[in-house]
Amino acid sequence: MLLLFLLFEGVCCPGENTAAPQALQSYRLAAEEPLSFRMLQTSSFANHSWAHSEGSGWLGDLQTHGWDTVLGTIRFLKPWSHGNFSKQELKNLQSLFQLYFHSFIRIVQASAGRFQLEYPFEIQILAGCRMNAPQIFLNMAYQGSDFLSFQGISWVPSPGAGIRARNVCKVLNHYLDIKEILQSLLGHTCPRFLAGLMEAGASELKRKVKPEAWLSRGPSPGPGRLQLVCHVSGFYPKPVWVMWMRGGYSIFLILICLTVIVTLVILVVVDSWLKKQSPVFLMGADTQDTKNSRHQFCLAQVSWIKNRVLKKWKTRLNQLW
Repeated sequence: MLLLFLLFEGVCCPGENTAAPQALQSYRLAAEEPLSFRMLQTSSFANHSWAHSEGSGWLGDLQTHGWDTVLGTIRFLKPWSHGNFSKQELKNLQSLFQLYFHSFIRIVQASAGRFQLEYPFEIQILAGCRMNAPQIFLNMAYQGSDFLSFQGISWVPSPGAGIRARNVCKVLNHYLDIKEILQSLLGHTCPRFLAGLMEAGASELKRKVKPEAWLSRGPSPGPGRLQLVCHVSGFYPKPVWVMWMRGGYSIFLILICLTVIVTLVILVVVDSWLKKQSPVFLMGADTQDTKNSRHQFCLAQVSWIKNRVLKKWKTRLNQLW
């Protein structure tokens, strides 16, 4: 189905800079976690004469590009979405995608009968590169299920995809030019573009936005019962930690703060009192013995108070939980 890749030779970014892999390697050390650039395609086929495709580009979990299906142009969603590619390189890529989307639909429709693709159906393709091995990936899904993938230098049917996927892979594996073009696109052009995006968008990629949380009422699970739904949004980056707590969170913090303050005040007052009273208990001893005895006495008293107070504090905290 992807015979159209044979048409891409000579279109994909001639004269690419071979120094890009070094730039990618240097930036990898500064990144918090390996990122990937993913190109997503969804093509819906209603019948043999109607089909629609959508495309988008993602840097990690952030969408950076879209595809205008009417104009047949790349939509740059961020000021830095051009990366460090020249205008000519971006123009070449746009021409490549124009040819791809136009040809993909025609080839699939022409091959639907041969590979027993039953209308209506949907094809999804995920392709791109990542900063850790394996570096490139291309996966295809048919009707929402894994269908095939491009691994190394071969097309491989997905487990459970059946004879249909094996037949498609058998045909595709006969075309060596397709494999070479894919390896060039995903193994060289994509990492260069990924490195440029990370450099150009470094300030936005490093930003952190606190999540916003609110509650709403959900469907009642039963008589006399209320279901609350917790919504969390607006945060960046993607990882977020959310926890339900019984009682008020503010009250919990206030109790902890009050307990700590009271404990510290008690310790300071007792320590001051012991320093004032210690000469009376230690009268008659020589100077060196007096200092040692007073120090040991203070330590013993403070240790006893700490154990009693802290033990009660821990018990109260356990009760709160």
